[in-house]
Amino acid sequence: MSIEIEKLKYVYSPKTPFEKVALDDVTFTIEDGDFFGIIGHTGSGKSTLVSHLNALTRVMSGRIVVDGVDITPKKIDFKALRSKVGMVFQYPEYQLFADTVEKDVEFGCRNIGLSDGECKERVKEAIELVGLDYDEVKERSPFELSGGQKRRVALAGVLAMRPKVLVLDEPTAGLDPKGKREIMNLVLNVRSSCPTTVMISHNMDEVAEYCNKIAVMSDGKLYGVFTPNELFGKGELLKSLGLSVPKVTSIAGRLADRGFDIDRGIVKIDELVKAIERALGGGEANKCAT
Repeated sequence: MSIEIEKLKYVYSPKTPFEKVALDDVTFTIEDGDFFGIIGHTGSGKSTLVSHLNALTRVMSGRIVVDGVDITPKKIDFKALRSKVGMVFQYPEYQLFADTVEKDVEFGCRNIGLSDGECKERVKEAIELVGLDYDEVKERSPFELSGGQKRRVALAGVLAMRPKVLVLDEPTAGLDPKGKREIMNLVLNVRSSCPTTVMISHNMDEVAEYCNKIAVMSDGKLYGVFTPNELFGKGELLKSLGLSVPKVTSIAGRLADRGFDIDRGIVKIDELVKAIERALGGGEANKCAT
């Protein structure tokens, strides 16, 4: 399922002393099956942008087409749209509200008018999909769960609606390395049923590892859309935008500075290992030894 964004502009508090242009002439397309990353410094417009994708923020100027349907007009089918585009906010565990896990996860299903039987089936499926035991957690209060379990329940609430696009705003924020890996593995696991993923992240290692396309935002403008190798080979550009490069890319750059014949845009560990092996095999180690 594709999403087309054309000349999108959004202004907070227009025609007041507090006017702020959050998005300015943003145009790009998310193709079906993309794992699409969005990066940029704080205040660059990332969250405002993704909140348009399921009409939580309405289009002020420009056009958005989701799965062939223009969602720009004032009258649209919100239930249909939000069943297609699922949004998981930053720190979603803070948005849990029901007295049991089952009721929390089924909220979205109820909201789009599904029957009791359909809701129950989807809730059980979604809870198990995020790695929790349905019978064990369904009657528990979500507030009694661990932080990682709460985040899984929040994700299950979105997955129960069976979206075709999953939008994630900083999905691993505040988690330790183990928790980050678990959440990202969950995201990969659900791509068979929800094939298109859009992810905002400040974690360049995650963006490089998981995304096939990356949009770079700066002061409300789209700087460009790149593959990971294209983007992270532009170290000076990223630095000028207040962004870093993945650790793997940083290592590759340092080795290149020392004379190794290694691409500065390498983003994956296995790619770096192979590049080092080639460089060593070519005698570069003797050239660069100190």
